[in-house]
Amino acid sequence: MESIKKQLLINASQETAFRVFTERMGDWWPKTHHIGKTPPTDSIIEQKENGRWYSTHEDGTECELGKVLVWDPYGRLLLAWQVNGNFKYDPDLISELEFLFHADGSGRTHVTMEHRDLDKLAGGAKVIEDMNKGWELILQLYKNLADEA
Repeated sequence: MESIKKQLLINASQETAFRVFTERMGDWWPKTHHIGKTPPTDSIIEQKENGRWYSTHEDGTECELGKVLVWDPYGRLLLAWQVNGNFKYDPDLISELEFLFHADGSGRTHVTMEHRDLDKLAGGAKVIEDMNKGWELILQLYKNLADEA
């Protein structure tokens, strides 16, 4: 199964692009895209290998989304996506989300994303199509904030 691949050009330095992605996810992640029972209040990536990736919610709960597999500021972030095709956390599932940050020499940063191992998700082609559209929205919101940073 094909992976989902996206490319962005961020109007910010490599360090800023990485920091906005990893430190301010709760500011740009859409409130409509969550697996909690109530709307999210924050999305958090712990800044270390094996760190948690989770969201907090209005009802005080936390929802695990995955974990950090590779933490390489400001060039690479590899996350385990542990949300299945039914949009439920599955601790036994790992599909990989890789983000690469490359400065272009003009103060801008190329960001590439690849979500691989999609065959591990339940739901087939429809879920992958929905995820592809979701990543377009999510990454555009990230770009909008990073461009302003």
